[in-house]
Amino acid sequence: MIYPKRTRTRDLFELNGIWDFARELAPGDFANGFAPEKQVAVPSSYNDLFTEEEFRMWDKGVWYQRSFDMPKMLKDERIVLRFNSVSYRGEAFLNGVRLGDHETGYTPFEFDITDVVDFGKENRLCVRVENLLSTDTVPMGNLNNNPEPGQFAGQYPDMPFDFFPYAGIHRPVMVYTTSKQAWLDTVVVTTQNDGTVNVAGQVAGSASAVVLSCEGASVEASVESGAFEAAFKIDDVKLWNVWEPNLYNVTIQVVDDGDVLDEYTQRFGVREVKVEGDRILLNGKPVYFQGFGRHEDFAVIGKGLNHSVNIRDHELLKWINANSYRTTHYPYSEELIQLCDEQGILIISEAPAVSINFEFVTERTLDAHLKVLAELIERDRNYPSVVMWSVANEATTNRPESIPYFKKLSELVRSMDSTRPVTMITCKAENDLVMEFFDVVGVNLYPGWYHLPGQVADAKDDLRNTLEKMYAAFKKPIMITEFGADTIAGLHSLPAEQWSEEYQTELILGLIEVMRELDFVVGEHIWNFADFRTAQNFVRVGGNKKGAFTRDRQPKMVCHFVKKIWEKPRY
Repeated sequence: MIYPKRTRTRDLFELNGIWDFARELAPGDFANGFAPEKQVAVPSSYNDLFTEEEFRMWDKGVWYQRSFDMPKMLKDERIVLRFNSVSYRGEAFLNGVRLGDHETGYTPFEFDITDVVDFGKENRLCVRVENLLSTDTVPMGNLNNNPEPGQFAGQYPDMPFDFFPYAGIHRPVMVYTTSKQAWLDTVVVTTQNDGTVNVAGQVAGSASAVVLSCEGASVEASVESGAFEAAFKIDDVKLWNVWEPNLYNVTIQVVDDGDVLDEYTQRFGVREVKVEGDRILLNGKPVYFQGFGRHEDFAVIGKGLNHSVNIRDHELLKWINANSYRTTHYPYSEELIQLCDEQGILIISEAPAVSINFEFVTERTLDAHLKVLAELIERDRNYPSVVMWSVANEATTNRPESIPYFKKLSELVRSMDSTRPVTMITCKAENDLVMEFFDVVGVNLYPGWYHLPGQVADAKDDLRNTLEKMYAAFKKPIMITEFGADTIAGLHSLPAEQWSEEYQTELILGLIEVMRELDFVVGEHIWNFADFRTAQNFVRVGGNKKGAFTRDRQPKMVCHFVKKIWEKPRY
């Protein structure tokens, strides 16, 4: 599955805008159309659009509906309907015909609607969305579990993670076309820093060859059983790097008997990422990750794709001298990853497996986890900004049951992509049992907040001791993927106390000082980039306030100090 584009052989339009909306209050034939309760925006989360509590907290079935016409000039084309993200489950019906379904929320899915779409009248598209999480889903939810690190129990709604479970059609809905005879289905670009580029992929339908063109070079490859592979070399190649987003385009033409049936341009960057000793190397040089965990979260739209917010966030990243972030705790939109490609920002791309609890894990949980992890890698593997995979965040990996589970996850990643390091983000410190399967240790640590509250000096000692124990146990580079303190913007205190801007600043600067004393630490990601909405509980006042920036993207005091530290890279 490749990202849809309008090309000389493909058309594309989006079905975004205002749709009809209704909750599934009782069984009924919604698939053939329904009387709406509300109107809803696509893309967006529906939870914060309405004023009634019952809509905000609704996680059972809801229905989206809209009509559209198909231009008659596309009648001889293959027609595809694509959803870039529907959380958590999506099931689509066109003109009363069930197209299929998809779960795990954050990865795209599509349907061939060539034989269903009507060119003579309006087409009615109905989509059922459900966000009911359980022991079988990734992420898990509604566990009624007991509190422990990495498990946020006793919340409303009952989620074991610390962000709001937004639901809806979160990213664009698209209709695109290809030739009926043959089309490019998948493409994988791998590179070497000497400029060698290998392009492999799959062609669906009937075609004899593909022609690849890039930087004046052209090479033809035969199509055998739908597969093709070819290589070429870029002379005087310019490498993709942090803040140096050198990008190339390879144009792929699917041909048969001299006719061009499909044409697609795949963008890529040439760069190499690997782990050697206690360093992560980017193009052979050590890179130190300085940045944030983030959330796709903004007022009113929730997790809905918003290009303006994405631009603002990246401008703030550049302002504060950050070079990276992790897609906590799920795959972000492809449009945002593409922006990272264009701007030279490093991404750790994470599966939506937050707070997996092995008291509740089933075989179905693992199946869902493997499925979404494979879909994430297939979607993001051509993006040069994605320099590491993260398979999960804060699972109960201090339990023996976690070992075979995470072994299977790591094996899947390595079978699909050998060009990037793999990590898993733990909150179990040296007691984690699965780090043998990963290249980089990611760890979330909150001394000075969840323990040793208000005690910055002791928090620094605690961080140093914990990291030294972890390195002794794992002998791998360690990245601190979360640390920080909740802060109410505008609250001040001397001497510094919890929740004040002074305390957040003093704690974060102190912990960074410790991290930079330890040679095996390869990165610092402050939690969080910006304040965000959570489930309701007594420790969250209007959401999580650990943001360095407010939810409306204005800096707290800590930003001005971190900006100075990050002006000069550690190495």
